[in-house]
Amino acid sequence: MDWTETLTLRYRAIARRLVCLVALIAASPANAEDPARYAVTDLRVAYLYDSPGQIDWPTLYYLNDTYGCRIDLIRFVAGGGLYVTERSLAPKQIYRTDIHVPANRDIAVDSTLRLAFRERPPDIVLIGSVNPRGALAGARDYLSKLAPDPRSLFNIQKIYQLADNSAAGTEAVTLGTRGLYERFRDRMFLEVPVLFDEFVSDTYEPPQMTRYSLIAAAPHIDRTEPDIVGAMPQIRLDRVLDSLLTDGKLREALGNRARNFIALFTLAQNVIGGKRVESVVQGYKELVQLEYQCRSQRTLADTPGLIAYLNRLVDRARTTTLAEIGMVWDGRIAIRQSPQGPKVKFTAHVSVNGPKEIELSYLKFNPYWDTAAVVLDSISRKIQPHQTYVREFLVDVDPQYLESTRPESLLFTAEIVYSRIPLTVTSSVPLRETPNLAVSFQPDYHFVPPSARLTVDKVVSSMRWKVRIDKPRSYAGPVRLVLETPRGVFAGAYRQEIQLEPGRDNEIIEIPFSVSNLFEMGIQAQTLALVVDDRVVAADTGHIRIAACEVDDTRRIAFLADTSGALEDALRIAALGFHALTDRSLWTAELDAYDVIVVGSGAARLFPSLRDAKSRLETYVRDGGSLVILGQPYDWPDNALPVSLTPEPESVRSADITNRIPAANVLSRPYAISMGELLSFLSGPTAVSSAVVVPAERVLTTSSGATLLSVSRLGDGQIIYCGLPVLEGIAQLNLEAIHLFANLLNY
Repeated sequence: MDWTETLTLRYRAIARRLVCLVALIAASPANAEDPARYAVTDLRVAYLYDSPGQIDWPTLYYLNDTYGCRIDLIRFVAGGGLYVTERSLAPKQIYRTDIHVPANRDIAVDSTLRLAFRERPPDIVLIGSVNPRGALAGARDYLSKLAPDPRSLFNIQKIYQLADNSAAGTEAVTLGTRGLYERFRDRMFLEVPVLFDEFVSDTYEPPQMTRYSLIAAAPHIDRTEPDIVGAMPQIRLDRVLDSLLTDGKLREALGNRARNFIALFTLAQNVIGGKRVESVVQGYKELVQLEYQCRSQRTLADTPGLIAYLNRLVDRARTTTLAEIGMVWDGRIAIRQSPQGPKVKFTAHVSVNGPKEIELSYLKFNPYWDTAAVVLDSISRKIQPHQTYVREFLVDVDPQYLESTRPESLLFTAEIVYSRIPLTVTSSVPLRETPNLAVSFQPDYHFVPPSARLTVDKVVSSMRWKVRIDKPRSYAGPVRLVLETPRGVFAGAYRQEIQLEPGRDNEIIEIPFSVSNLFEMGIQAQTLALVVDDRVVAADTGHIRIAACEVDDTRRIAFLADTSGALEDALRIAALGFHALTDRSLWTAELDAYDVIVVGSGAARLFPSLRDAKSRLETYVRDGGSLVILGQPYDWPDNALPVSLTPEPESVRSADITNRIPAANVLSRPYAISMGELLSFLSGPTAVSSAVVVPAERVLTTSSGATLLSVSRLGDGQIIYCGLPVLEGIAQLNLEAIHLFANLLNY
């Protein structure tokens, strides 16, 4: 190869990188969240993570929005048996899967990943921050060595690992995370809380850049591609069919239908009005006929995974088509009691909001115990735009079928016709449908004070777990609680058989328990299961350990609650005497009755008077009071304190935090704090509430110079600011976080 060819290849490589970089920075959001985009994409991205707070949302939204990728969020959760819980944003193709594995046991990575990839393997795997001792490390090693399955239509093409931004190497992708965050922030704040109840948008702070290293790839993949998706096709329907068929008329016919479907749905993303509707409808027709032809060919029908793949495409295309023609279908099924036994009532509700009429051809009931469908309504009805059709049907069903424990569902189908193209919609309800119940420890952690070892086993401490059962308001029936405790923990008498009543959203149960000297050191897990008809319908895992959190008995503590309630949980579990202040207390209470006042995160949102309490708080501190301010969001009021406090939330690692005053009292009395242990839960980028505090003795600072822990002396008292997520550390039963909490209250 001469120098001219070498130069040409280099220019081509540079041009390819520039094209991808421009696409990344300036990808037009014109088709953002377009259901037609999702319907014509079969790319799947699996994101494996340990902690919800470390999820790289900007990158995931970039892949979902720009390429229409389906996003599967997967993590391993210790506790209980081996089972899967799921949440989804199905219209946006974002799914959360939690794989629950037995605690204190080695995780069979191949089995658990088989649960996660039970539909089909993803095309791209992104692995977030990895705990070397966690299940994710084993999953990473397993996937990176996984050989492709020649029998599978799809295999993993790329595996990326989150890397340090300073890491060198050409087999990596660097993303402008901050810019992506600004671009998708509105979607994130609306959608992520649906998947994660604990997501707090105010404290989420992405880094400027994120870098992913390519740790494994299929042989045909260009490992120097500067984008995660790169040259991978967004849909491979035509390629899949070509790979399964030899040359001939059938291959040509099916290939043409596949390409027509892709072309029509792609065209729909670039046009509006009637042209878009017609493109979607015609594209759906091509796909349905393609699926029917594949089913009729035994060779294709017997190909593992093909029909399931086509069904997923048809489902997404049908959803898009129904939305485009303006049809809203709501088939409701209810089982009612009558003197003659249970009856099934089906309510068909069809609304038309599109430009053309819709014909409702028929309604059928499909009993799982018979091959013949029962026609409920065979009269064709035309529903004009902006009209609604509602009708109820009472179906006689033998009670033995309703009470069956078989997994089949009661299934009702309706066929509608738009522009001579039939579309089928369904409604179903499982027979033994699991009630929408949840059970949880409140909170899900506990720590007990250390006690002297005794020569005989006897109870040395007594506490209570609070358990909450959440249910639909209309639900009623008996449930049973089953508690499994670790060695040395003994549950007292509590309500195990509970009759849930209608008209209530939840039930609170207290479980007394005692701890003996058989209790082992370290964090121990105990599980709680909610059982209905001998089936576990919900479960939760609580954690407990021995930890000291001694605060002077004469110390009088008051607090302003944080928005999450975590501060009150920590005070209660530490068995401290405390008083909750109200908004009026800031104006009328005798603040000098308290030695320390703790201000929870976001308190200014719950207590408007805090914005005008500066003079009272200054008097309180100058007279010897201690004011502890926990990390605050960006909207902290400017003039609430006698010192200047300006929160600047950022994302840091433990290596980014500097201890400027190692001998500071707040880090040494009554407990000497080990910084390494304290920051151990900041293994990856973690959101912290750093701030600029003036004047202050800065104890802990970040690499940006902001303050994480400081003491501002004023008269005979002081104001302490702690931006470390100390309450999150306590919830993880981090010993040093518990000790730091005690130091803050004792200062």
